[in-house]
Amino acid sequence: MLNSVFTTAVLAALLAGGSGLFGTRDADEWLRGVDRNLTFKSAEYTALMTIHLPDGRERYFRFIGKVVGEDFALMEYIEPPNQKGVRYLRRRDDLWIYFPRQDHTMQIQGHMLRQGVQGGDLSFEDLTESSSLRDKYRAQLIAETDTTVTIRLVAHDMSVSYPYRELLIDRRTSLPVKMVNGGVGNRPIKEFVILESKRFGDRVYPVKSEIHSLLVKDKWTRFEIESIRFGVDFPPETFTKRMLAR
Repeated sequence: MLNSVFTTAVLAALLAGGSGLFGTRDADEWLRGVDRNLTFKSAEYTALMTIHLPDGRERYFRFIGKVVGEDFALMEYIEPPNQKGVRYLRRRDDLWIYFPRQDHTMQIQGHMLRQGVQGGDLSFEDLTESSSLRDKYRAQLIAETDTTVTIRLVAHDMSVSYPYRELLIDRRTSLPVKMVNGGVGNRPIKEFVILESKRFGDRVYPVKSEIHSLLVKDKWTRFEIESIRFGVDFPPETFTKRMLAR
């Protein structure tokens, strides 16, 4: 009799509300796990960016990136030859671009940080910061399966690049396998799909992703990390204008 009562109780827990035993972590806990994987204090990496245009043309860029949180970043192109040596320096909300052929530095501010790099689907902000999603968004759990969890994020401050996001999270790793970013009015703008990830110590980090424009047909950007080091202690002068035009 006791076994029968126990079995009935377990079945009821599994079926109640369509979630059952899956509902052991709330949305904020899942988002905390995402942050543990994706945010870092500092990193240095080499990456290949492929931009696929609607007319079928593809453009390739390889660069070295150095990032400290959401405040400082330095990028330098090493390919293609006509872009070699072009550098981007970000210091909080200011961005400078250095063109070695002209020995000229140009400053970009404000909304220009949200423009696509080289006409692709990754913005300067996407490429040059690592910041906590929990600090910027409140999370709501909207769906669960035995392998994934879906949460919806709404920004505390609607002036951020993406006021709305929806994350499909792998239960095993707490890493998003897909993320849809939305603008004002919750209009979908971009879809990030993680194609490959690797474990680095206590984190699982994406090393190959595709970013698809949801506003322009047949336009996407592939971002492949070829090497990466976390927790790099950069010299103080790394993120200065003097280093930009060295």
